Amino acid sequence: MSQETVGRTYRGQAIEDRQRERRARFVNSGLTLFARDGYANSSVGAICKDAGLSSRQFYEEFSSREALLMELFDDIEGASRDAVACALAATLDAGVAQMIEAAVRAYIESVGADPRRAKVAIVESVGASPRMEQYRLQQRKVWGTMLAGVAEEAATHGEIPAGDYAMRVSALLGAVNYVIYDWSISEPRPALDDVIRVLTRTLTGAIGAAGVGS
Repeated sequence: MSQETVGRTYRGQAIEDRQRERRARFVNSGLTLFARDGYANSSVGAICKDAGLSSRQFYEEFSSREALLMELFDDIEGASRDAVACALAATLDAGVAQMIEAAVRAYIESVGADPRRAKVAIVESVGASPRMEQYRLQQRKVWGTMLAGVAEEAATHGEIPAGDYAMRVSALLGAVNYVIYDWSISEPRPALDDVIRVLTRTLTGAIGAAGVGS
């Protein structure tokens, strides 16, 4: 029996903990290199070097570099979508303008707080591979469905005009992502409240919300 399997420990650390730590190092290195050098220019070897681990260890965790990118994208998207969903639920009775402001703040704080996350989710994932692009578009539809439902609910209360929900949501998603990416890489970075204020006014006007500019 090997030293590694005795009591499921190795050098005093549980094997499962070591595996989680190793995977986390690969994920962090992938996030750093994909954002800094670009996905196309970041090899498995470079990721392993940055993580201080071997290629054998990499392929024990991920089937490919693409699989690592997809996990990063999924993590970023999932966290930001959960944050937005919570913000919308918390302001459900506050009116569409307040809901938009809360959703924008939640999204920026989730994606834009770390420029690496913004770069990977908004830039590097786009067109990275046919499989990645298909997955990215699927996730965009998830966003669209969630936000279109909110827009439709607002329309039933007369807060915004009815119809064209999918098109309006798609336009809003694109606008938000461009602004957030520019904000995340700016030096010095504009104040978060300023970005939220501008985006809230822009998005509220774009969907035709009642009382915009008030």
